[in-house]
Amino acid sequence: MGVSGSGKTTVGKRLAEKLELPFYDADTFHPQANIEKMSKGIPLNDTDRIPWLRTLQLAISDWEKGGVLACSALKESYRELLSKNNQIEWIYLQGDFETIQHRMSTRDHFMPPEMLQSQFSDLEPPSYGIHISITQSLDSIIEQITRQLSLPGTSQWGIIGMGVMGRSLAKNALSKGIATSVYNRSTEEEKEVIPNFLKETEDLAVQGFTHLKNFVSSLETPRKIVIMIPAGAPVDEMIDELTPLLRPDDILMDGGNSHFLDTQRREMILQQRGIHYLGIGISGGEQGALKGPSMMVGGSKQSYVQVKHILELVAAKNYQGIPCTAYLGPNGAGHFIKTIHNGIEYGEMQLLAELYAILRPSLNNDEIAQVLLEWKNGEASGFLLETTIEILQKKEGDDFLLEKVLDKAAGKGTGTWSAISALELGVPAGMMSTAVLERFISSLKEQRERLSKQLKVESYAVTVDTEKLKSAYQFARIVNHHQGLQLIATRSLEQNWKVDLAEVLKVWTNGCILRSELLTLLIPKLGSNGNLLDHPEIYNFLRQTESDLSEIVLLGMEQRTPLPCLSSSLQYWYSITEASSSANLIQAQRDAFGAHSYKRTDRPENESFTSNWDLNG
Repeated sequence: MGVSGSGKTTVGKRLAEKLELPFYDADTFHPQANIEKMSKGIPLNDTDRIPWLRTLQLAISDWEKGGVLACSALKESYRELLSKNNQIEWIYLQGDFETIQHRMSTRDHFMPPEMLQSQFSDLEPPSYGIHISITQSLDSIIEQITRQLSLPGTSQWGIIGMGVMGRSLAKNALSKGIATSVYNRSTEEEKEVIPNFLKETEDLAVQGFTHLKNFVSSLETPRKIVIMIPAGAPVDEMIDELTPLLRPDDILMDGGNSHFLDTQRREMILQQRGIHYLGIGISGGEQGALKGPSMMVGGSKQSYVQVKHILELVAAKNYQGIPCTAYLGPNGAGHFIKTIHNGIEYGEMQLLAELYAILRPSLNNDEIAQVLLEWKNGEASGFLLETTIEILQKKEGDDFLLEKVLDKAAGKGTGTWSAISALELGVPAGMMSTAVLERFISSLKEQRERLSKQLKVESYAVTVDTEKLKSAYQFARIVNHHQGLQLIATRSLEQNWKVDLAEVLKVWTNGCILRSELLTLLIPKLGSNGNLLDHPEIYNFLRQTESDLSEIVLLGMEQRTPLPCLSSSLQYWYSITEASSSANLIQAQRDAFGAHSYKRTDRPENESFTSNWDLNG
C-alpha cells in the first residue's frame, strides 16, 4: 500500500514472483466511472472508493492460495474494510512528495501527477505492518520485505538432515545472519529432532520442518538446498523425493562424503530437468561445521556463483582472512578432492600413531605429549598433532583414557576409495593405501593376540632421538601430501577438470582436519606442474633427512615396532630417486611366461621385442 507512484505494482510483482504467489493490481478492479474521473484529474472520494474496496474485499476472500495485492488503501477505514474476514500482512511503501511526484511525471498512468496532493491529503499511514523506504533499490526492498514477512520463501538456503554435521552447519549459518530452513524426517526415533533444534537456536531466522514440501516452499528462489545425510542410497532417495518439488535453476548441493562417480551421475540426471547440482566436500568435523569448515566445491560453476556468498560466510578463514572454500572443478571434482583429502588424512593419522608406537616402550603418555608439544609451534604444527597431544594427556580418574581405547580402527570408506583410485590411475600413492591396510590389520584383534602369544618374542625399548624423529615425521608428511596431490592432478587430467592444486591447498589451510603449517609452506613450492619433488628446497630437505628417517625405521625394526607408513615413505623415496630400477627383471619375467614383450635400452622406446628365455629351448 501507499500513494500512487510509490511503486506498489513494481514491488508487488517482484514480491509475488519471489514468493510464488499470484499478483493482483487493485487498479484493475476500479469501475470505469472511477477511472474516467481520475483521468480528468478529479480525486476520488469515499463514495467512489467504498464499492471498489468492497469488491476487492470479496475477491481477496476467494484467493485460495493468497496473493500479493498492490492497493493504495490510504485510510485506516479502507484497510479495516479490506481486512474484514481476510488475513492481511500490510506493507507500507513510504516516500516523500517530491520523490513520488518526479516518478509520476515519468510514467504512463491514467492518474495525472497533479492528483498526488489529494493522495497525500487522504493518507493515514498505518502504525503497524512493514514500513519500507522507496529510496532503496528494488532488490533491497524485496530483501527487507521477505526478511520481515511471516510468509514462505524467506530463507536464503535450506539444510536437509539434522545429524551432527547438518545441525552444526545450520547453527554456523544462523550465527552469520543467514536465514536458514532446516528439515529432518520425523520417524519415531527422530520426531524430536526439529523441535529440539528450534529450542536450541531460538533464532527468528530459522524455520524447521518435518514435511519436505513445506520446507521447499520456505526457501527463496532459486532455491538453494544442502543435503547433509549419509552417502549412497539415502542421497538418491532424497533427490527422488525432492525433484518433483523443485523447478529449473534451483540448486541442490550434496555436502556428504559421496563417491565422485555418484555425484557425476546425479548431476547428469538433474541437468536434464534444469536443476543445478554441486558436490561439496566438507571437512572439519562437528567443530569445523559449527565454527567454519573447509569446503571443496565441484559441479556447475554457474550455480557456484549463486551460492558463493553463503559458502564464504560459513567457511573458515585462513591466515590471510580468505574463506577456505573455492570452486575446484566441474562434475564431481569437489567430492573426489575431498576423498583424497581423507586419504592423506589416513596417512597423517597413521604417522602420528607410529610416533606414539615407537616412543611408548620408553615414555609414558605425558612424556610423549611433551615431546610433541615441543613441535607444536613450528613447521610440524597442525590440527592432528594438537588433537593427538590432547588425547595423550586425557585422563579418566588416575588412568590415561587412551589406554582403555580398544586398538581396532574403523573408517567410513573414503580412505579405501583413495587407495582404489591410486590403483585405477596408476599413481604410486602407497602411504594412504598402507594406512588403510593397517586399519584392516587392526581389526584382526583376536588373530593378532593369538599369534603374539605363539611367537613369545619380547619387545624392548630403544633410545629415540626426538629431533631425528621429527625430521622423519616431516619427511613422511611431505611424501604423503605429494602422493595425494599427484593423485588429484592425474584424475583432473583424466576428467579435464583443470584443478588448480595451489587452490586446493589454500582451501585446506584452515577449517579441515588436514590444516597445518606444512600446507602453508607447500603452497608456494608447487610450481607449474604441481610436483613438489621438483622444487629444490623440498628435494634438498628430503635428501638431507633421508638418513634420519632410515635410522628411525631401523630403530623400529630393532624394537619390533611396525612403522608401515614411515617405511613406505622411505621406500617411495628410494624408488623415485633410483635411475635404474629392478623393473627390468619384472618385464623380462612377463615376457618369459606370457610373451608380453619388452623395450630395450639400446633401441628406441617405440619398438617392442619378445624373446625365448628358456635356456634349453
